[in-house]
Amino acid sequence: MGAGASILTQRQHLADPLQVILNPMAGSGAAGRLAPRLRARLDARGIEYILTRSERVGHAAELAREAAAMGARCVMAVGGDGTVHEVANGLLALDEHPPLAVLPVGTGNDFHRMVGVKRSIDAAIDLVESGSCERFEVGRARWDRDERFFVNVLGVGIDTDVIRRRDGYRRLPGLAQYLAAVVVTVFRYHPLELEGHLDSDVTFAGSATLATVCVGPSIGGGFKVTPEASPRDGALDLLFVDALGPLQALRYVPRVLRGTHAGLPVVRMHRLKSVRLASPTGEPFFFELDGELMDDPVRQLEVEVLPASLNVLRPRRARA
Repeated sequence: MGAGASILTQRQHLADPLQVILNPMAGSGAAGRLAPRLRARLDARGIEYILTRSERVGHAAELAREAAAMGARCVMAVGGDGTVHEVANGLLALDEHPPLAVLPVGTGNDFHRMVGVKRSIDAAIDLVESGSCERFEVGRARWDRDERFFVNVLGVGIDTDVIRRRDGYRRLPGLAQYLAAVVVTVFRYHPLELEGHLDSDVTFAGSATLATVCVGPSIGGGFKVTPEASPRDGALDLLFVDALGPLQALRYVPRVLRGTHAGLPVVRMHRLKSVRLASPTGEPFFFELDGELMDDPVRQLEVEVLPASLNVLRPRRARA
């Protein structure tokens, strides 16, 4: 996947168009309403582009894969973390792929926080014109006969119930949506029996409120569940929270928002290359990837890090 790092410096590729993949439903329809302004700014700045709209689940991944195969010099994802998730999966289907630029118009936008650029049309276009191409790690989850990449988080436990309920609070801003869903969910959630086997031969098991495997530091629009995580450190970060009562869970929410929950007796955190999460009782459990709930429950997940795998455009000032 090394070709992506040099795409922006090879003059012959500058004639290839920018591929814009826009999810019109992202941000409760905000992305669709943004399209005319995005077109106007791209035209004003003289950028050749092709804009396509995703029409169904999985369509953005198909569009990204096709754009990369046809030689697009860059792919811009316009939407939230779910849109970025699909576009990244489409790009990663190829051994070599163009860099990803992000215009965040979603609920959580946690991946965009890792990119470190302002939330504006011109800032996203600046990335296309002069951004630095860097390689982010991703996670790969395998289950049954399927597999998928995730760019920020794999979540098991209460997180999946929160995602189900979050749709009922779409009128609220991103973090507020998640907070409202959390408050309701903690009074109804039943902890999950879960065991984990880490690459360091650490094994844990217990009744869990939450287990996440993260590339970056935050989920849910700003919950700093793994505050030390970085997409450039070649590892994933695991958070495992023991079973909590409702009042206990609510008491710890501010700590998680601030990223100061490490060291709590109910919290276990590990940095890892791989982990196997399984149900010791054989009872299937649901999971989510980058804020998107997977359709079918599983009994086991094999998770591993793929270092320096995804080409991402960042502002030059943000380069590590």
